[in-house]
Amino acid sequence: MPIPNGIRTPDTYIDVNLNAQRTGLPANVHKVLFVTPDTQPTDQATPLNIYDKAGADAKFGANSVAGRMITAAVKVNRVVDVQCLGK
Repeated sequence: MPIPNGIRTPDTYIDVNLNAQRTGLPANVHKVLFVTPDTQPTDQATPLNIYDKAGADAKFGANSVAGRMITAAVKVNRVVDVQCLGK
């Protein structure tokens, strides 16, 4: 909502640009590695990126420990970066 040009009444007028990049606090990036008793879908011992419970259950099986762990992690911090490593 820009300030109109024809205002002649003395007062305080503020224009806020909501489209500008917000600066101030640095990005709070949390990376978490879950080591689970679930069976790793590949033979390689590399961590797999997990984004939600459905993705964890697709990779590690239904009702996997990784799925429950990612659900709890997202409840605490919705922007957490999770990787899971099975046995």
